[in-house]
Amino acid sequence: MQNTTYVFVPGSFHGAWCWFKMQPLLSKNGNTSIAIDLPAHGRDTTPISAVTLDSYVDAVCRVIEQCNEPVVLIGHSRAGIVISQVAERIPHKISNLVYLCAFLIPDGEPMIATALSDTASLLVSNLILNEAEGWHFPQLSQCREIFYHDCTEEDVALCNLLLTKEPNAPVGTPLSLTAGNFGSVTKTYIHTTDDKALSYSVQQAMIAKTKVDNIFTMHTSHSPFLSQPDTLADILLTL
Repeated sequence: MQNTTYVFVPGSFHGAWCWFKMQPLLSKNGNTSIAIDLPAHGRDTTPISAVTLDSYVDAVCRVIEQCNEPVVLIGHSRAGIVISQVAERIPHKISNLVYLCAFLIPDGEPMIATALSDTASLLVSNLILNEAEGWHFPQLSQCREIFYHDCTEEDVALCNLLLTKEPNAPVGTPLSLTAGNFGSVTKTYIHTTDDKALSYSVQQAMIAKTKVDNIFTMHTSHSPFLSQPDTLADILLTL
């Protein structure tokens, strides 16, 4: 059986650190797991003003291009637009695109339009927007309820210490996707039914617009990598 490389791309405000429970579960039996800090997140010190969707995509492509075999590319939340654009650029390097309660946005549309249409999202209603400095960030007092309501107190405390501001430019950039590249890659969607950041109904609406090959459902918050890492790992290991 061929070993698999899993590449994790975190969502808005998060860094590589959020996958700390997942990596040991997947790095078994010769598998490899890699978690990426996108520009201006985690330990990456790129200025927010310099961050674009292309710079996110560049960062992921640099990692994948070092891998010998096609990878399973997992994107959480906002990272859905990143992994879609990566697949457009290097489809031959990806065996499966995994959208973990992630934004699956059609060609020509920006993520922000779908995000703001989610009237059930607690994130949208608790967002601080700084247009002058080019970033947005959730009300910290509401982060537990938005992202982590089924997680431990320790996990919530850790996340609240490590969250970073999200650059505005990437989420406002229309995607550029083709059937020949993006459309050729196998896609998996993992729903989170108790999600208060990206509602289950909007997740379902997105896959009604863009065909996916596999669908899984987890009864979790927006952060199953923290609340149910074993179940999520089992799903990923079946791909």
